[in-house]
Amino acid sequence: MTKLEKATHVFLIVLCCLAGGLLIEQRFFTAQDDDDSRTARDVVGRELKLPGADWQSAPISVLLQISSTCRFCNESMPFYRQLMAARQSAPAKVPVIVASADGVAVMRRHLEEQQVVVDRVLHSRLDAFAPITPTVYIVDSQGVVKRVFMGKLDAAGEKELLAIVERGKV
Repeated sequence: MTKLEKATHVFLIVLCCLAGGLLIEQRFFTAQDDDDSRTARDVVGRELKLPGADWQSAPISVLLQISSTCRFCNESMPFYRQLMAARQSAPAKVPVIVASADGVAVMRRHLEEQQVVVDRVLHSRLDAFAPITPTVYIVDSQGVVKRVFMGKLDAAGEKELLAIVERGKV
């Protein structure tokens, strides 16, 4: 083996060790942001600025962050119909706003097909908040997020959200 071949082999071994070390460090010693509950806690208490949303119109508002192509959003449509019925029978009418990366016309048509009637549909990604659809935000009259429900809700989450809407407060 020539000196050049030996130097090449040593260089490749060192390079592989360095790359492996960097991968291990990134995997085990870097904070993971994939924890939904931590993300939800980070969102609560922050002001939600959403052009077109009138938070002052009621003590609390419900903001649904959904997509017409999201499987879990579509599977949740029966619950959203139930939520709309609950808010109609509640003493304090809680406004429901949909924020979607879909176009407004696309989302309105999708909601009509699913027979979900909301107060307002806005085009927005809300990237600074939850990266997950569906996400339900309970927002106070100052635009501050008071409660967050991320992902498809289980029976307990649905019951809790219905109770908040029926009471008209968190």
